Amino acid sequence: MKKHIIDKIIYTILEDRVIIKKVLLLITIWCSFTLESLSSQEKISGSDLIDLVVQNLNEQDINAQPMIKKNRVFTGCASHKIVISKRDKSWKTIKLTCQNNNSWRYTFRNKFASSDKIEKFNKTIRPSKQNKSQKTQAVFVLKHQKRKGDRIEEFDLILTQKKNLLSRGAFSDLTLVVGKRLKKSLQKGSILKAMHLHPDWLVHKNQRITIENNIGEIYVTMEGIALSNGAKGDRILVKNVSSNKTVEGFVKSEKKISIFRKIY
Repeated sequence: MKKHIIDKIIYTILEDRVIIKKVLLLITIWCSFTLESLSSQEKISGSDLIDLVVQNLNEQDINAQPMIKKNRVFTGCASHKIVISKRDKSWKTIKLTCQNNNSWRYTFRNKFASSDKIEKFNKTIRPSKQNKSQKTQAVFVLKHQKRKGDRIEEFDLILTQKKNLLSRGAFSDLTLVVGKRLKKSLQKGSILKAMHLHPDWLVHKNQRITIENNIGEIYVTMEGIALSNGAKGDRILVKNVSSNKTVEGFVKSEKKISIFRKIY
C-alpha cells in the first residue's frame, strides 16, 4: 500500500515537471515572436537609407554614394536611431549601427566621384558658378557626436569655414543655438542647422501657466495647464484649473497665453 502511494507521488511530481517545462517553452516562443514583431515595426528602405547616409556625408563635406540596394528593406532599427560612422578610419567603407539594437550592424562600400569626373565637371561649369561654390563662411559644427534630445552647450561647438552651398540654415551666432535641444542625432563634424533644433518654446506641455482674458476694460487672469508646446503666437489648448474646462488661446510670453487675440 505504501509503495503504491509513493509511486503515485513520484508520478505526480514527474508530471508536474513536464507541464512546467512545456509552459517555459511556450513562454520562450511567445517572447521571441513578440521581439521579432517589435523589430519588424522599425524599418527603413534602402532608398531612404541612402538619402540618410548621403545627407550625413554632405554635412561633413564628403561627396560619396553608398553602395546600398534601393529596394532592400532593413528591419530592426528606426531611422532616427541609426548611427553612421567610418570603418577603419576611412570613409571608403561606412559602418551603420543602431542605438537600441546591438545586433543591427551593417557595412557598405562608398563610391566616391573619380578625379577625372571632378575635373571634367569643373571645366564645364562657368567660372562665376565655380567661384560661388568655392566661397566659404564661418559656421558652427559639432566637436563630437550628439544624440536626439541633447542640449547644445558652448563647449559642443567649434567655428569653422564651410562651403556656402553646404551652410544654408547654419549658425554663426552662439546665442541662437546654446541651450536648444536636437531634433535628431548628429555625428561629429556635422554642420549645425536650424532644421536640427527644436523651436523656442515659451509654453511647454503639462506646464502650469497663466491664462489672461481682456473683456473691454475688464482684465481677468486664471491658472491653467498647457496641453501642448507653443512658441510665441502659436494657437494652443489649455485646461482651466478652476473650471476644469479647455480653452483656446495664443502664446503671449513665457508661461502665459491670451484668449482670442493674435500675438505678433
